[in-house]
Amino acid sequence: MNANETVDPAAEQSQASDGTCCGIRSAAEAVERAKAELKRAQEFYEDVRRRTAERLDAVRKTTVGDMMDCTLNTVRKHPGVGLTLAAAAGFFLGRLFRK
Repeated sequence: MNANETVDPAAEQSQASDGTCCGIRSAAEAVERAKAELKRAQEFYEDVRRRTAERLDAVRKTTVGDMMDCTLNTVRKHPGVGLTLAAAAGFFLGRLFRK
């Protein structure tokens, strides 16, 4: 600093408060963004939880007969896929129970 220059304490205080104000403003914006992200995460979690509970209820209500009917209907619609899966299952079961 030069001897001819005068220091204005009010100007220095204003500059310091501007920096602090910007820091507080950016921190407040970061908090708001975090709140928005948390809200989206909570909504996503609730949606996943609800869908999982619905699927679990459906599985609990499904009987073995229902699964057999569904499997037979799928094989009737797509016999090639059913035959391929049956051959693969037979192969792996044969390897599993081989002496």
